[in-house]
Amino acid sequence: MTIQTESQSNILRNYPFSLFDMDGLLVNWQKIYKPYIDLIESKISTSKNESIITFRNHNFAFNNALQQRIADLIISELEEKISDPVSNSSRNDVNKPKEKIEDQYSDGVEKENYNLKITFVFTNKKIQPLKLIQILKLSDEVKKYTQLLHKKELKQYSKIIPQIIFISLFGFETSIGDYLRNNLFGKLNKNISIIVVPPIDNKLWNNCFVEDSTEVNNNFKKDKWGLNLDNYKTLRKSGAANQQQVIKMESFYRDLRESKEISEYNYQQLNIWSDVLSIKNSSTLLDVRNSRKIMNELVIE
Repeated sequence: MTIQTESQSNILRNYPFSLFDMDGLLVNWQKIYKPYIDLIESKISTSKNESIITFRNHNFAFNNALQQRIADLIISELEEKISDPVSNSSRNDVNKPKEKIEDQYSDGVEKENYNLKITFVFTNKKIQPLKLIQILKLSDEVKKYTQLLHKKELKQYSKIIPQIIFISLFGFETSIGDYLRNNLFGKLNKNISIIVVPPIDNKLWNNCFVEDSTEVNNNFKKDKWGLNLDNYKTLRKSGAANQQQVIKMESFYRDLRESKEISEYNYQQLNIWSDVLSIKNSSTLLDVRNSRKIMNELVIE
């Protein structure tokens, strides 16, 4: 893994993100969040493959404007080309060594069979819960930013896949939980992968789509139609099946298999991020109670 600063970055560009709002001084917030960000960066190097590059405190501002959006950590990762967010090759080769870091962003190297996944880590620097409107606004900006990167600088990749991790010392607005449940990543292409730390109500921390097993859905369809796909295949060979019903069944199970692949990929990724972010112990690692007290006192001063 290579750590780069803004001046060394050759894949990131300035962008007119919305201004970020902050209580108190930036240096005080950085002292609070730094140990946890350090831990994430350290663990990502051992939990992921060799094709990862990280950037710390990247300022997206034009001409170094003071209040422009700053990403506490950005993680770029090369992945095998995948259909939606997943494919068989990417899932099976997750531990397979990728290209050397020095070759990743070379203009002379074709990346038609690769996606670039970019994870943005943003910390809430207000002494109040992070609001849903802030997450919606920043998520939309990140999507537009990565689309621009793909169009202008990174055309060699099949796709740029964004992900956002929000870390909030003072927690999250209640409505964010409903938003995560109703806007699953992997269910609709428009949805972006979102992770929130610490978890909402100590349990909800992502919007990744994970579905029931194929066997459950297979039994559901058999109850509905009286036959499952294997039954229809047997009848089709004998010429006794309704071809339109066969087509519908094949379409359903094709979608089901794809859904299962996405679910398995997301499940695998969640296991990795759960460890990297130390989800179960994140509140302790952030020392939420004492850190909140410190920031409240500093802001009042």
